[in-house]
Amino acid sequence: LLSEEAGIFRRGAGRLCYLFLFNDVLIITKKKSEESYTVMNYATLDQITVEKIENADPPSPPPGKTGSGGTARGTAGGHLLRVVMEKDSEGRREEIVLSAETLSDRARWIAALMHREKEKPDSTPKGGTS
Repeated sequence: LLSEEAGIFRRGAGRLCYLFLFNDVLIITKKKSEESYTVMNYATLDQITVEKIENADPPSPPPGKTGSGGTARGTAGGHLLRVVMEKDSEGRREEIVLSAETLSDRARWIAALMHREKEKPDSTPKGGTS
């Protein structure tokens, strides 16, 4: 079971998005109501790579714009990770930067997605020939 809290991230202008990770697909959603979500994008896990972003030098917002503009409100000080979907639901490449609420949330999601990367099926046949 997925815990809803484990999948809450900030994206873009501080908008909340919810990630659901299944055996072979990652689904990115936004909350529609208390019990329903709208799918924004999805990709099979063999099309996904993930990396943490160290924010030692976060970009600053343009002059005169506080909390919006060049950086997403809530992401500059957050625990950032980049998710790259080589082929998303429409066959396009999409790269998104997400901000997890805690370091452990970010680490858990990166570990889960990287674990899936390593599990990609090997095309070499296993076992002997018959």
